Formats: sequence, structure tokens, C-alpha cells
Amino acid sequence: MSENLEAGLHKANGADSDANTESPNSEVSQLVEEMEKPWPSTFERSISLLASPVITAPQADHFTRSPKPGGTPLSGRRAQRGYLTPEQSSLLAPGQRAANDFQKGVQKVQSLDFKSKYNAVDQPIKPLLDTQEEQNKKAMEAKAYRQKLLQAKQEEGAQLSPGYKKEKSIKKAKKDKISLEEKSTFSQAVFNMANILMGVGLLGLPFSLKSAGWGGGIFCVLILGLITWRTSIIIGRELNGDPRPASYFDDSPFKTPLPPGSSAAARMLPPIKSFPDIARASFGEAGCVFLSVVLYFELFSCLCIFLISIGDHLHTMFPVWSTNQHMVVVAAVTILPTVVLRTPRLLSYLSAIGTFSTIAVVLTVVIAAIFEGDISAEAAARSLQEATTTTNEHKSMHHVWDNSGMPIAMGLVAYCFSGHAIVPSIYTSMQKPQEFERMIDLTFMIVLCACLAVGASGYYMFGDAVLDQVTLSLEQNSSAVLVMKILTWLIILTSFSKYILTMYPLALGMEEICAPYLSSHLFVRFASSTIKFILTVLALVVAIYVPSFSFVCALVGMICTMSVSVIFPAAAHLKMFGKKLGFFEKLTDWIMVVIGCLVAVVGTIYTVG
Repeated sequence: MSENLEAGLHKANGADSDANTESPNSEVSQLVEEMEKPWPSTFERSISLLASPVITAPQADHFTRSPKPGGTPLSGRRAQRGYLTPEQSSLLAPGQRAANDFQKGVQKVQSLDFKSKYNAVDQPIKPLLDTQEEQNKKAMEAKAYRQKLLQAKQEEGAQLSPGYKKEKSIKKAKKDKISLEEKSTFSQAVFNMANILMGVGLLGLPFSLKSAGWGGGIFCVLILGLITWRTSIIIGRELNGDPRPASYFDDSPFKTPLPPGSSAAARMLPPIKSFPDIARASFGEAGCVFLSVVLYFELFSCLCIFLISIGDHLHTMFPVWSTNQHMVVVAAVTILPTVVLRTPRLLSYLSAIGTFSTIAVVLTVVIAAIFEGDISAEAAARSLQEATTTTNEHKSMHHVWDNSGMPIAMGLVAYCFSGHAIVPSIYTSMQKPQEFERMIDLTFMIVLCACLAVGASGYYMFGDAVLDQVTLSLEQNSSAVLVMKILTWLIILTSFSKYILTMYPLALGMEEICAPYLSSHLFVRFASSTIKFILTVLALVVAIYVPSFSFVCALVGMICTMSVSVIFPAAAHLKMFGKKLGFFEKLTDWIMVVIGCLVAVVGTIYTVG
């Protein structure tokens, strides 16, 4: 592996080897690391808001905390340049003088009794800008000095208290126990990952079967399920820093005593903790910025999708108002909790609602298919289509394969399997990261069964008359009126909750760009509210002018999901471990990259056209 890639991985980690011994859930260390890392340093923390089905109020408060004013890498690099006196500045080269001109504040000046040891005639002024080697040397000296003081303090404590070591070991054991309790077990990780994948995208699966037919729709679900399962495994290995399975190692990648590359038992590269860091380590800063832009565009598209879904379902409940009017009202209502208030307790309640609703949708659609049977003819009649009663005509409401509908079906299914950007949060939160691949295997088996069940049940009931959200068809055609109204309200609450939860990671990424130029927390809060207000207005405008749930989902699936969940993981896998991969693994990765690019380009053209 090249030196550039290893340097990129060290830069992505943003800390020395001692950082591996720290708890990944430590809020203090995480906020300090954010200040030292390039944009988007808040992504991993904020995206954790979507990684857990139920979050506590303290967790929500931590996940949604705005960046500190002037505390981002841009202002940090400015502060490292130092101040020059007017005499020293006049002797600098033009390029150095320009680099120092932006400094603000009080300039250092010589007092009357100050005698400089530098003379402009005898020797040039010593630059105050330290080189990287000097900065590293000073940092190491400061670290050694702190360790020396800490050791002396510990020795003094041991002399004063005979039970000092025992006390220390008890405190350490308690701290480790608390840290372990904060991490997720295997079953919790499975539930968290399944909850991420099974979102509102499930509602469009019956419509994907309508677009491509029984065979085409099921083929899309199976092939994309297999591909995204493979890329999830790949992401785990990239986070682990080694092309071998995670179960090959007995220790955690973040607390391993073996330096990367030191032996065959050690990992090949240092571990990584976030999705943008994988891009930074593989393709440099430009690759990280490009991937981050795609990720934030996907989050913004999700805001539009949630607004459309809320508007459609509210229109079925209150048809007096149009869908656009409902969306305007909902956008106005969401401004209060997202823009005016930052309510961690409300966020914790909203996360629980979304989880419960997802389970309810899967069970309701399957149970309704069992009791309602094939009611496609009745659904077509209600949609002002020609009602048919004979058996042959009744079967015509379902078809086997339709090539013309494959692009939109592929996009809808791809959107349903999106969520790979949250995989690092699941990985780092596990008690035993060695079980990650086994967790992915079980999760995708559950998700694949749920997707096939919802898609097949919805299409079986309504055939070609199914709407782009199966819950709309259920509300209009099911005999269980009360149950369907309850389910509709659950979908409305779910979309509302996911809208608010998705707003925070997107807004924090934008706040991070503005924070270096702000001087106080008051300005940061004002900028945060302004950004969320603008994002809400933009999402509303897009939802009004593109009010098709299936179209937006398919477009996001083709552009974002193919890039983030298929093309990027395979390309990064080749870049990071290419020399250590076998022929079959390389061939598989190249196939996913090439096919993913072709499907993304061709599918987007057909979807838009």
C-alpha cells in the first residue's frame, strides 16, 4: 500500500495511536476531534441521530449540537500563523506578507525598553511561522511533559494512599462497564440496521412491481439486495482497515495493541470511523468533498420525499384541501421544532414513532393481503378505470415483465436499500465489531424478506391500480376503515418525525461552513435557524413543483444510492486494498463500479425523460 494512502488514513483519523484507546462515545474527545478535522467533521456525529431507532434526550442534545464559533479547522489554521510586528512584517516576502495581512486584533509592537536579538542588517528576521516538523516536535514535547506530571501525581497519590491502585482499578472497571453498556449488542445492532433500511421506501415497492411486473420487480429487489449486502460488508472491512473478514480478529480495531501493518495478525491499515473519512483516505480531500456533497443532496431529497408523503396522506384524510396546501401547512408546522426550538426530548419521542410505524406497515400490508385477497378490479373501478369481472380480464391486472418500467423500478428499490452512510455509526457502536459481518448477513435476510413481502402483497391486492404509496391504496380500498385510518396517521407521524430528524445532519453540515466566520454562539444559533428555514422553504418548493413520490424516490435512488451505496464502496475497496485482493474480489468490485455507473446514467436519463 502506498505511503500516500497510509498518510491519508492517519489524517482521516485525526489523532495519534493513543486515540485508539479512547472511548468512541466520549463526547468531549469527539468534539475536540471535530475541531481538528476538515469538512464535514460533524457528519458522523449528526448522522448518528438516524442510526438508532430510539434515542435518549442527552444523545439527541449531543447529536444536534451546533459547531463552536471559530472552532473549525479554517480558523484553527489561521490562529497557527501567529502575529508579526510591523517591523517584522515589512521585512517579509510579498507572499508571506499577504498571508499575514488577514490577521485581526491587536498587533504586537516593541516597547521602548525592548531589545530584539534579531537585527535587520546583520541577519534576517526569524519567521514566526513554524514548520510542520517543529509543530509536531512541540506537540510531542508537550505530551511527554504532561505524561511526566501525571506520572508524578500518580506516584504521589500511591504514597499518600495505600489503596490508590485498587481505587484506580475499580474506577477504571466502572468506566469500562459504563462504556460497554452504551454500546449496542448484536441483536440491537441488527434492529438498528434493519430500521435504517426499512424506511418510507417500503411504501413504493408494490409500485415498482407494477412498473416492471412480477418478474422484473422481484428481480430488482433480489439483485439490489445482493449488491447492497456486498457493499455493506465492504464498508465494514474498510472501517476495520483490513480486507480480511472482521471475524478474523479477536480485538476491537479501536483498542488493538498491534500497530497497523506490524505483523500478519495486525490490521493492514489504521481503522476509520466515518464515511467521509473513507473517501478522504481513498481519494483525497477532493473525493471526500464530492462524496459529502452527494450525501447532503440525498438528505435534502429525503426532506422533499417526506413532505410529499405527508401531503398525499393528509389529502386522503382531508380531501377538501389540496396536497400542496397540506404541504405548506406541514412545512410551517415543522419550522417551530426545527428552527425556533432545539428540543432533544421531542426528538427522542419522534425516533420511537418512526420505528413502530415501520413494523406496523409491514404487518398491515401482509395481513391485509391475506384477508382482502385480490381486489385489483375494485381498485381499478375506484380509480375511474374500466371495471372487469371475468377471470381472464381479472388476471390482466397483473403482468409478468415490463422492460419499459425497469428504470423506475430499479430506482425505487435502490432507494429502499439506501442508508449505507449510517453503517459506520452502527459499526463503531457495536460491543464486538468482530460480529459486524454476521450482523449484516442476518439484517439483510430480514430486510429482503420484508421487502418481498410488502412488494408482493401490495401488488397482489391492487395489481396495476396500485398507487405509488401502497398505504394510499389501502386507505381507499380496504374494508378495515378504522385500521387503515390509524395506519395513515402513523405514516404521517413517521414522515414528520423523519423530516425533523433528517434536517439536523443536513443543517449541521451547512453550519460548519459558516462557523469559522462567526464570533459568538448567538450568531451561530441565528445562522442555524436561518439555514433550517431556507432548507425548509427549498424542500417545500421542490415538493410542490415535483409532487410525485415515485419519481423523486427513483431519481434519488439512481443518482445518490447508486453512487453512495454501490459505486463508492467498491471503488474505495479497490483503492485501499487492491494489492491484497484476489482476482475474484477485484473482478466483483470492478463489475459493481462499471454496472453501477451505467445503471445510474441510463436510469437517470430514462427516469427524467
